[in-house]
Amino acid sequence: MQVASTSTIVTGAPARALISRALSIGARAIGSSLGPGGRGLLFDGGSGGPLHSASGLDIARRVTEQSGAASVALRILRDALWQVQRDLEDGTARVACIAAATYAQATKHVASGVSPALLNKAMQQLQLELPALVDDVRADNADRYDIAMSACAQDDIARAVSDAFATLPAKGAIDVQQGDDAQLCFERYTGYCLDVSPEAVGASVQERGLRFEMDSVHVLVVNEVLGEFGPLARILEQFALHGKSLVIVARGFEGAARDTLIANRAGLRMHVLGLVPSEAGIEAMHLLDDLCAATGATVISEETGTSISLVRPSMLGFASRLVVESGRAVFSGANGNEEVVRSRRSLLTSQALAQRYLALDRERLERRAARLAGEWAILRVGGPTRWEAQHRADGARAALAALAAADASGVVAGGGQALCAVGASLEAMRGQHVSDARRAALDCIAVGCRAVALHIDRNAGATGHDRYRPVDPLSTTLAILQHAVSVAATMLTVEVLIC
Repeated sequence: MQVASTSTIVTGAPARALISRALSIGARAIGSSLGPGGRGLLFDGGSGGPLHSASGLDIARRVTEQSGAASVALRILRDALWQVQRDLEDGTARVACIAAATYAQATKHVASGVSPALLNKAMQQLQLELPALVDDVRADNADRYDIAMSACAQDDIARAVSDAFATLPAKGAIDVQQGDDAQLCFERYTGYCLDVSPEAVGASVQERGLRFEMDSVHVLVVNEVLGEFGPLARILEQFALHGKSLVIVARGFEGAARDTLIANRAGLRMHVLGLVPSEAGIEAMHLLDDLCAATGATVISEETGTSISLVRPSMLGFASRLVVESGRAVFSGANGNEEVVRSRRSLLTSQALAQRYLALDRERLERRAARLAGEWAILRVGGPTRWEAQHRADGARAALAALAAADASGVVAGGGQALCAVGASLEAMRGQHVSDARRAALDCIAVGCRAVALHIDRNAGATGHDRYRPVDPLSTTLAILQHAVSVAATMLTVEVLIC
């Protein structure tokens, strides 16, 4: 491979020193955010003004250069932290600190003669033993407030999230959204919710943007874009004659179909409305299937062999009440078969587990399963400034993720205490008759385990624990440790840097 004449090649010990120095700088910046005494960082945002961050991933993005040999380590770390944030919604600062300390200790062993390749292999083998070591430090069940507070370090957020989770513990049942003011607002809903396009088809100009309420509503679900009603016109006539409410949920309304809905609602005062799912493509089809399960409707689609010309009253779903507002259609008292709903929720839950490494897909599936249960809520989190609101909303999401993880896997002592206990176990294993590479790997990971507590103490966070008992989800702690060891082991294989 040809290298440009202006390039500098750094190999061996100098390359490892460059990586270690870069990781140390990154960990020092990122580690400042750890614990209740953690500090946020301000960055020069240019013409946009100063930018604030207290997130490990965001800090890594800010301190990482985009080119040059010195940037390689932090770019690898940044990408790893992105995966951690995607999968865990928390723990990025801890991963950075553990990885940096582990790698720094590894370079000392390499300098004393341990083979980098053998040390890398020994560290990877130790990863298989970490689950048992973390499970050995499992703690008693903790108060939900303590778990939430450990994740976000904000009293009002922790209380709001722990109270909300106690009410709706199912994954996806609570959406955290950034609010417009500094207040916390918890809005709970009952009924199946479908996110729809803001414009309700059939509404007059004066009605646009208003709240629509319909009682005893029949539901027609069409997995097509309707250009004209054709055979459906007779169904509209029957609803007009009997003064019943009808909502038609379709992929879209065009031309004559749109004009007919407007004319019928305005001229004949029909209780009819057209709604379009906010999603497109295959996601819209899935949501229509969910709506059918919730309301007992039969989806009308040429693809499934159910033609519009064959529509019968028995194919309509039913809900005792429909409220359409702010891009949401909530069907209360939906008439779906309980067994069908239960089966579909189980399917969505299993699909979410299969997509555990694809956060957006997993969250979408969990949200659909929760909404099919008919119990869901929105937690709106604001702040005095835009960046404070974002920070508080991120903290609420981290707290919610921590509660769900703790509910599923149990907890360990927080504040780096459980990691220190794992480190002590690793140190004890060094006394066994083991190879030099394994002994070095045990030492490296043990040093990494102690890094989190060191950073928290440096931030003077120990005094903040008087308000609560710091606890972390067991599964999150294990995943953090495994990610960090993986990053350090990967860095150890880098022998050549080109700048």
